[in-house]
Amino acid sequence: MTRVEQAARTRQTVLDTARALFAEGGFAGTSLQDIADAMGVRKANVYYYFKTKAAILDALLDERVIALDALLDAAEAETSLEASRELVIAGFADEVVKAYRTVAPVDFADPAVRSIPGVAERLEALLVRTTMALFGEHPTIDQLAGLAVMQDLKPVMRALDRLPDEELVQVLRQLCRRLIA
Repeated sequence: MTRVEQAARTRQTVLDTARALFAEGGFAGTSLQDIADAMGVRKANVYYYFKTKAAILDALLDERVIALDALLDAAEAETSLEASRELVIAGFADEVVKAYRTVAPVDFADPAVRSIPGVAERLEALLVRTTMALFGEHPTIDQLAGLAVMQDLKPVMRALDRLPDEELVQVLRQLCRRLIA
């Protein structure tokens, strides 16, 4: 393995470890030292890749934002609101299940997370784009409430964890359609 490959692997290990610790103990309750300890390395090893815990959070947020940005770009290119809405719902359900099955989720609604400069703004920008793609310029109060519920599907995921992925995606799509109807 080359040095570049090893560096990429170590960086990813830092992210994976931080993601799991943030999900378990919260962002505020996890330190760079905790991440290093969980990896079995010195804190300097973690610091080499990420100077702050906020930099780790930003990298984890990038993982989600890239997929959602691409989904919203496609939805914004649709000519009808109905087609845009269906594309967002389908892609969102796919991403939720993928994230739930492959990575420990970071709670981006956590006040400690949202207090990091830039995080709340990035999430708010995604929410504005999502709102426009789903409802256009004039969403109703009921639609906004449904979208707010859609932003935290963790209880649903835990309750339906035993379902196969394809079935879980279908259930989430139906739920999202009902929430924003």
